[in-house]
Amino acid sequence: MTENFHNKIAKLCIDHFQNLPKTGKPTAKEWTILSCIVKENTIAHHLEVVALGTGSKCIGKSRLSPKGDILNDSHAEIICRRAFLRYIYDQLNKIFTFNKNTARFHLDNSIKFHFFTTHVPCGDAAIFPKQDFNEFGDAIETDLSIASPNGNLKRPADGDINVKNKQTKGDIYRTGAKCLPGETKQDLHVKGLEFHTTGAVRTKPGRGDPTLSVSCSDKIAKWCHLGVQGALLSILLEKPLYLTSFTISAQTQFCINALERALYDRFDTIEMKSPYRLNKMMLGQASSIGFEFSKVESKQPCPSSIAWCKINSRPLEVAVEGKKQGITKKKQNTKSCRLQISKIELFRSFLTTIEKNRNLFNLFGNIKLSELQYGVAKSNAKEYQEMWTNLKLKHFKLWTVKDSALLQFVVD
Repeated sequence: MTENFHNKIAKLCIDHFQNLPKTGKPTAKEWTILSCIVKENTIAHHLEVVALGTGSKCIGKSRLSPKGDILNDSHAEIICRRAFLRYIYDQLNKIFTFNKNTARFHLDNSIKFHFFTTHVPCGDAAIFPKQDFNEFGDAIETDLSIASPNGNLKRPADGDINVKNKQTKGDIYRTGAKCLPGETKQDLHVKGLEFHTTGAVRTKPGRGDPTLSVSCSDKIAKWCHLGVQGALLSILLEKPLYLTSFTISAQTQFCINALERALYDRFDTIEMKSPYRLNKMMLGQASSIGFEFSKVESKQPCPSSIAWCKINSRPLEVAVEGKKQGITKKKQNTKSCRLQISKIELFRSFLTTIEKNRNLFNLFGNIKLSELQYGVAKSNAKEYQEMWTNLKLKHFKLWTVKDSALLQFVVD
């Protein structure tokens, strides 16, 4: 991917954000993170934003809902991905074709998807030595993510850096994501380059109440192995949906080596069973397109999140604390408080697709779809679950475990 391509992606995404209504956007005293997925039609040479998310919040484990009606993770990357799932359900009979031989939908070969974000993903990708920048856009050229055998960053030796006007400091950027209990790698929290360890699976921070949501670095690494479609859609699709490129906005602290480590290099080579594979996105940074609401210490995080996708019915949602913005206490446990990107509503989209295409899919036997539990449906994604189990055993080692009761809900 060329620098011009990353600039084009960045401009397209930021322009799209700017054209959305004001509701849910940060004030002048607030910051947020913006993430988008862009669809490319390689035949028509056309790019368009099909999913967008903003946000930087996460709910604690005490607030997890057994009904699947509250978003656990409202970081922009995750909001964007969930909005993308809505888009895919809407597009199954448009940019996909049904293959009678495999009894699954096949994506047109002319379609690719690209990822954009305005901040380095929290967790492992955010850990790299601080630098003096004359131009933030050149940060991707700097080879600074050098890990010692114990997983800590070490100061690069003379000759390791070949970038003009850059001076490494004896410190690293911090991530609020915490190493999982039981991880052999734990942060030392000492001054300087050894404050954090690298390569560990981490959970996102919660205010007082710990979260069970792993970092965006870990989740995107999972997407690179299993695709962004998740378990349910994998039942309907012939192949996983992999992202072709990763673009980060200009004027953002960013180290391409740390991102490569977080997404690919910390995992040993593994033989993946087709159609799954390790998908190495083309990584890069826009050189001239920045984001006006980028994170700065003088501003507060925006409390709301935006979810948008390119569909005709209710494409835009605004969320606060995992629910629709503006919901009164009287309605907070009703259907009207739910976001369309919540687990239960995406599950409803899955079941609606099955119901409409019962002549195509021989799934779940004679069971009434209204009685099918979310967890049972996910377990039917046998290829996906097998690959995920193998990855956890060999690479991810530890991952957060949620109470199985959180997966037992049905649509209402």
